[in-house]
Amino acid sequence: MPRTVSLGAILGLNNRLPPTRMEVALPNRTTAAWLQVATNIDLTSNGFIRRRRGAGKKVAAGCHSVWGDKSEGYMVRDGDLVHINARSLVQTTVLAGVGQAPVQYARLPDGMVYWTNGNQIGRLDGASARSIATPVPNPVPVASATGGSLPPGRYQILFTALGPDGESPTTEPQAIHLPNGGGVAIAGLTPNTLVYATGPDGEIFNEIAPGDYLSLGNTGAACGTLMHKAMPAGRAIAHYRGSLMVGRGRFVYVSEPYEYGRVNLGRAFIPFPGDVSVIAPCEDGVYICADKTYWIAGDPLNSAPVVVLPFGAMPGSLAYDPKEQASYWQSELGVIVAKPGGIVVAPQDDALQFGKAESGATLVRDQDGETHIIAARFDVEKLHED
Repeated sequence: MPRTVSLGAILGLNNRLPPTRMEVALPNRTTAAWLQVATNIDLTSNGFIRRRRGAGKKVAAGCHSVWGDKSEGYMVRDGDLVHINARSLVQTTVLAGVGQAPVQYARLPDGMVYWTNGNQIGRLDGASARSIATPVPNPVPVASATGGSLPPGRYQILFTALGPDGESPTTEPQAIHLPNGGGVAIAGLTPNTLVYATGPDGEIFNEIAPGDYLSLGNTGAACGTLMHKAMPAGRAIAHYRGSLMVGRGRFVYVSEPYEYGRVNLGRAFIPFPGDVSVIAPCEDGVYICADKTYWIAGDPLNSAPVVVLPFGAMPGSLAYDPKEQASYWQSELGVIVAKPGGIVVAPQDDALQFGKAESGATLVRDQDGETHIIAARFDVEKLHED
């Protein structure tokens, strides 16, 4: 069992002060002390020290990118994406061969967990893996000129697929020039393929009946996925105001509202000067960490980013506490606390100096009536020394 002891008022860790100045006088004339070193202990809110609970190995394998909530968990084990039952801890391989790249996760309002590792992106429905969006028809049906009763002009044809996850993005439009009395023959249709066509010299794609396009009949619904593509894979992922946001390189892509797997690459992206490492949404805006930390209030596609910190964040280090409405990530100044309204603080900076690190992990832990932020850093300099 954890053992709690009191050594007087303990303020926490401090590696900025010399050993002779670790004790300080408080305003109430009592004395408190900083710790130079602390191993396997927790500091309680009233200044007590509690021995940290022990842990036992559950999986004898190479694991990384562990994520979970009250419903379930996921991790990468020996290169495979694995589902973890929250109660029994039973592990089920969901997707084999995802590799060793770090995976980021986000649970969205549709109940599924979205994931990406920079090379792949998809959705997780329990122990089942699903694509990020319905794939476009493959192979693409072929349109060619034939006889018919269409007026002369330039016609455009494109295709989508309809599946359990909705309608796919479109194929590239095929343009066909017809003389008077021409038509369009279409080969390669499947039962789940939708066909869209323009009128003569038109630009609006409307659904037509499956089969050859021989007479004007483009009176169906306008194509709703024109210019859309499947959301690209990235290194950061989050949900904000009905859209999926993915950071890939220097860009943040924003999905169509409530169509999380599709993005309009003609307009729905935000460029930054450096690679995006963290996307942290709040109720009234979103933080983007790249070369610096930016705050975007309201609609991210219609608001200008504002710099709130002159540095970015370590990849993989984001955590969120719904009780406090706060996001936490790690930076060159230690843990950053970010709240709605673009308010950010670096509470460790006054007491701690940190070595260089290229990635991190952060956990909000509620245990024994206390809430702690557990932060781990991958220290490049120490690794080279070892």
